[in-house]
Amino acid sequence: MLTFHTPSSADRAAVLAYRSEVLRCRADFDGSAGLGEFERYSEWLERLRILSGGRAEKYGFYRTAVRLAYDGGILAGILNVRLTDDPFIRTYAGHIGYNVRPSCRRKGYGRACAEEGVRLCAEHGIAEPVICTDPENSASRRTAESAGFAFAGTETTETGITVARYVYAK
Repeated sequence: MLTFHTPSSADRAAVLAYRSEVLRCRADFDGSAGLGEFERYSEWLERLRILSGGRAEKYGFYRTAVRLAYDGGILAGILNVRLTDDPFIRTYAGHIGYNVRPSCRRKGYGRACAEEGVRLCAEHGIAEPVICTDPENSASRRTAESAGFAFAGTETTETGITVARYVYAK
């Protein structure tokens, strides 16, 4: 069973170990609230502080809640939820993003993250959250479906990126 909490300085070692594993496995950081962009944990925490506060838009971001998903003492995943319900989010970016540690995949953690994301969306008045994923990412597509999301089609951005859209259907 996963427990979720907001990242803090106490999570430094766990997050850096998670980041090292993702890099070592050459996996991607999609859904990790930009963790792959930062070598220093303090800089990532500062980004999360900006994302969670009222100044996110000032810096060109959407207000976002980030949660770490722990299974006991193991950081198994990262959840990020965009708390804005605008057309770009609904069409191209999605409200809910998740990243599961490579050694923790295929254990239902992605589904648990998506379900927690639905709960956070509901808390913020988003009744029909969206998950957008690469159409070729069959694992993320299955995760969205197992968490109660229904395929709603594909969309292509102005820059030519195609995403598969899933809308919460429960």
